[in-house]
Amino acid sequence: MSDGPVVGSDVLLQNVLVDGRGRQAGYRIYKLAQPLAAGASLDFDFTVDRAEHGFTNTGLPPSTGGGDLRSDLNYNGTFFNNVTMFPHLGYSEANQIIDRTERRKRGLGDVPRKAKLEDEAARGSMGFPDADWINFETVVSTSADQIALAPGYLQREWTEGGRRYFHYKMDRPMLAFFCYLSARWQVKRGDWHGMPIEIYYDAKHPYNVERMIEATQKSLDYFTTNFSPYQHHQVRIIEFPRYASFAQSFANTIPYSEAIGFVADLRDPEDIDFVFYVTAHEMAHQWWAHQVIGADVQGGSMITETLSQYSALMVSEKEYGREHMRRFLRYELDAYLSRRGGELVEELPLMRVEDQDYIHYRKGSLILYRLREEIGEANLNRALAAYIRDKAFQQPPYTTTLELLDYIRAQTPPQKQNLIDELFAKIVLYDTKVTAATSRKRADGKYDVRIEYESKKVEADGVGKESPLQLDDWMEVGVFARKAGESERTERPLYLQPQHITQGKGTIDVVVDAEPYDVGVDPYNKLIDRNPDDNRKQVE
Repeated sequence: MSDGPVVGSDVLLQNVLVDGRGRQAGYRIYKLAQPLAAGASLDFDFTVDRAEHGFTNTGLPPSTGGGDLRSDLNYNGTFFNNVTMFPHLGYSEANQIIDRTERRKRGLGDVPRKAKLEDEAARGSMGFPDADWINFETVVSTSADQIALAPGYLQREWTEGGRRYFHYKMDRPMLAFFCYLSARWQVKRGDWHGMPIEIYYDAKHPYNVERMIEATQKSLDYFTTNFSPYQHHQVRIIEFPRYASFAQSFANTIPYSEAIGFVADLRDPEDIDFVFYVTAHEMAHQWWAHQVIGADVQGGSMITETLSQYSALMVSEKEYGREHMRRFLRYELDAYLSRRGGELVEELPLMRVEDQDYIHYRKGSLILYRLREEIGEANLNRALAAYIRDKAFQQPPYTTTLELLDYIRAQTPPQKQNLIDELFAKIVLYDTKVTAATSRKRADGKYDVRIEYESKKVEADGVGKESPLQLDDWMEVGVFARKAGESERTERPLYLQPQHITQGKGTIDVVVDAEPYDVGVDPYNKLIDRNPDDNRKQVE
């Protein structure tokens, strides 16, 4: 460690960290010359210079395998947020090494973990860098032929010194999470009950713009009806280049990669309309995160991400029907099962998730969809509406999943209360398969169908050790008709009802009105089944 010089009158550069060979390790520690008194304030001015030299072999950023360079700044299509570009106060957990082997090599000890869900002292922070709710106002300039955007509402626009300036201001407190974008865009305008919806897009990529407006309108319909009012007076969706493949929700502003939205080919009706779904998911964040934000403890990302997944699932289901959701749920199931095998630290139950995306996204979709099936959409939405009514724009102490589950329990029938623990507090896996399926045509033209099945249920701990559980579950049983040579998308359910499964082996007999093609136990993969391919079987 080596001492440094004074920087200004208020801040002393105390130490520059060096590694074992005496080289500077890339960061510095600053100390105030005079401690800041409680309730006092201090201006913090800074300048960030960003220069990029050369390019990666792929031309892509590190998040997509591109190497060491992330080209957020572009001549046409800049997008960055304050987390990636601005300085921050405090320790950044996001940059920790979590691989146990690598930590042992460096003598770093165990992986630092999130504060426990029950840690009341940790509820004073929501986990965003630097601040909680902030008042936001900004001026941003760009090239004379481009539009620059930031959250808030445009107060003034002018040109000076050959550059174009934009002044934005938010009219209410928002998260300390904001972004800047600049490009030469076309603008498509729509509205929702008179409120403007704006899509900023490259003129060469008009394909899905109308679909985004429609998804925004239908999301606003569902969320305002079932949860709470939308807190802003506009929605903006903005295209950025495919140097990254995600969308991200800021207050009234949603940057959206061309790779997953604007150039997506949705002409095949067999494909999942992920443009509609992603738009609905990012709109849902205007409620789950931008209205209700969890404390910086275990489970925080369930409140932000899992509830957004559920919200988007409901909007998509209203658009495409329940049968269409099977392929989406199957995708989520496959992703969860494949990722849990590569967990580097510890798989945790959903209510204790520690920013593990395969849990709060993939497993979260399955859990909330099943919960909706078990207790009813009206009951679940009633719980979420009460939760957001009480917790929106909350000051510390911030909410946790323990509180969320209390609201859900209040709308759950007594006979389903144990299910809440299984879904959220445990890691429960199923292995159900149809072993035989036969049918016989009756004299009255109907068909007797016999389904033979086997089922197992286990609870896993965080490192994969499993213990058997007693079956006591309501599983959907289905019988489906389909014309020869047609795809599953054209199937018609002849019978689809929940059955109480309590034995590891059993036989189910049903009568249907038409010739069956195949049968299934949990045919739409609503349970977390380790081998979902054998849940169905063609009728012999």
